Amino acid sequence: MIDITQALEFNTFLSDMKLPTFNMPHILSAIPLIVICLSSCASTVPSYSVFSDSHVHYNWDQVEETDTQEVVNILKQANVGLTIISSTPTEMALEVREKGGEWVVPFFSPYIHALGKRDWFKKEEVVKKADQGLKNGQYFGIGEVHFMDGFHPKTDNVIFLQLLDLAKKYRVPVMIHIDSSNEKTFLAICLKNPSLKLIFAHAGGVLKPSHIRKILSQCKNVWIDFAARDPWRYGGISKEDHTLLPEWKKLVLQFPDRFITGTDPVWKVTRGQTWDLPDEGWKKYRQLLDYHWTWMNDLPEDVRRKVSRENTIDLLNK
Repeated sequence: MIDITQALEFNTFLSDMKLPTFNMPHILSAIPLIVICLSSCASTVPSYSVFSDSHVHYNWDQVEETDTQEVVNILKQANVGLTIISSTPTEMALEVREKGGEWVVPFFSPYIHALGKRDWFKKEEVVKKADQGLKNGQYFGIGEVHFMDGFHPKTDNVIFLQLLDLAKKYRVPVMIHIDSSNEKTFLAICLKNPSLKLIFAHAGGVLKPSHIRKILSQCKNVWIDFAARDPWRYGGISKEDHTLLPEWKKLVLQFPDRFITGTDPVWKVTRGQTWDLPDEGWKKYRQLLDYHWTWMNDLPEDVRRKVSRENTIDLLNK
């Protein structure tokens, strides 16, 4: 758990904006590393652009295109003050934290080798590694964990259930990606685990605002993530001008404390024909971030602050 003990008040340039100070020995003591955006920023980025990127990956197939130091540099140049990262294999997230500092927040990925998505749910080693990494303070959450209704693994898989138990034990969030035709699969998880902090990854696909409203209304322990819902990959939340569709905007305004977003710079997910090439997603980072700032800038200032930064901090702290 992250202990937020006070707020740093910046000068009049930031007006009423406040940036939190984190006071744990192994997490987020590096607020001075936050870069305040000045005239060099893209026009879509507000001048106080301190962004908490709630969803990034750095995977084995991205190394050839972008090394660890480049990842850190990209985040800093984009004025990211906090980022949640998971990797395949999971140890690569720790390498980014080592290069970047305590504002890089690694989540334990159950994909412990390059092809781990295929067999993680069969390996007790996943649970052992997760337990050790959480106990040692190397990881501050679990995920992203992927499910697709009608395919293996199922959400009642014993390895997944043990990971949920570890999340309760260490009081850390779990990021879950579920592809399904309705909200019932995710709803079952959050209702059975009311003490867990859960992130619903990539809202805005098949599931509509009406589905997500049911989750938010029935499960107070869920945060909704809009990562990867940009026009170049999955889409689903915005109009042609990249502002939120009316029903999504209405939902965000109804639950302003429950939405977060991230860039998810993984590009090959939409290019199956080039699966054997390195993933250049980190080269697209600025494009993805500018998109998210466009729809966030369409929100009232207090809500924009929450979605762009504060809700992710609260998620990690509560």
